Amino acid sequence: MSFEKIKEAFKDENYQKSSFCSLIIDFDHYEIARRLHELSEEQKIQIFHLLNDDVKRQELLYETDIDSRLEIQKSLDQNYLATLLDNMPEDEATDIIQELPDNTQEEILSKMETQDAEVIKDLIRYQEETAGGLMNPEFNKVCFDSSAADIFAKIRRESNKESIPYFYVVNKKEQLIGFFKLRDLLNIQTSALAKDFAITETPKVYLDDPCEKVAQLMGQEHLSSLPVVDRGNMIHGIITFDDVIRSMQDSASEDIYTMVGTAKVDPFAKRIRNKIIARAPWLFTTFIGGLISAWILGSYQTTLIDFTAVIFFIPFVIGLAGNVGIQGATVIVRGLATGDIQKNNLAMVVRSELSVGALNGLIFGLLCGSLVYLASESILNTNPILGIVVGTGIILAISVASFVGSLAPILLINLDIDPAISTGPIITVINDILGLAIYLATAVYFFSIL
Repeated sequence: MSFEKIKEAFKDENYQKSSFCSLIIDFDHYEIARRLHELSEEQKIQIFHLLNDDVKRQELLYETDIDSRLEIQKSLDQNYLATLLDNMPEDEATDIIQELPDNTQEEILSKMETQDAEVIKDLIRYQEETAGGLMNPEFNKVCFDSSAADIFAKIRRESNKESIPYFYVVNKKEQLIGFFKLRDLLNIQTSALAKDFAITETPKVYLDDPCEKVAQLMGQEHLSSLPVVDRGNMIHGIITFDDVIRSMQDSASEDIYTMVGTAKVDPFAKRIRNKIIARAPWLFTTFIGGLISAWILGSYQTTLIDFTAVIFFIPFVIGLAGNVGIQGATVIVRGLATGDIQKNNLAMVVRSELSVGALNGLIFGLLCGSLVYLASESILNTNPILGIVVGTGIILAISVASFVGSLAPILLINLDIDPAISTGPIITVINDILGLAIYLATAVYFFSIL
């Protein structure tokens, strides 16, 4: 069934209400959540209330874009919203509550069940893209002196709950001492104690570990969930692969959108006004860069008048330099995000990128310079020294761009700025300015010795 049918039904005044209600109920609510931003605020609210149970409403609220979610929440009675959030997994409810203003957060939490509210308050303390912010406080916790028979009995009593196949063994201080899988219980005696058959070498993450580190450890250990502990090894919850995948997708989208200077959230879901507000600062950066470039061109006006052929190759030089700079920055950002680049190999990776950039500059500088040198008199009607200017300018501009692109992400990390930003307009503008300045300075130097 196509979502377009829902949009057409909204436009058709003769469409029966009962048929429309059936249409919404029968439609995949996850698909509705994905495309909800295409509708007006009134239509979003109407669809939300037409869903035939609270579970679908909870899932639609969680899966849709932030703008649509806030619009729907604004229309709801706060007692009803508190009830909805009460019945959601605590980690998902926390994600939704964190988007609300502080005073609204307090009001919603005050209307929720005390136990759930306390759990959510604890989760809110952690940053969203950390293990603490993503963890689920509900997990299979087993005391170290519990017998296999007691564990089996507990599993049978809780058979109606969603089962996670990992059990985490703790001591009297709630400290993690090991884990075991559900299938491990099938191969031991019923009298065996948890501490005797638990795997003591337990992969784990800390509350403040970034999502990238969690994903890397999950991939290395081939586990679908990991325990989250504090520095005292006390377990606070678990983080599952679906939470990690969602966070990584959001993080990847944010990085991609930031690279090109757009919004950090889904740009398809934002209003026109919000898009303009989100993008204008980046365009202003480009505007400032353009003014600086114009000033540099003005400073070399005399040279440009005497040797106009120099102008022909400006886009060529700054284009090559800009691409090399972005390539280096992307490699560094990606390596830092996946954990492939660590402190012990960071210097080696940077040296490698600088070498690659310098060699690319040498290759294209010699190639382009040679072609311009050979064609300068016959085609361009200018001094053959132009070939030397273009070749040298390319070599120097690309080398500097490689240096800037490789080191900028590291500098931004030290300044607590998202390194993904380094591959966006800022680096592009810097490389354009430096490439132009280097090329023109090279031209002035060589033509002055004629």
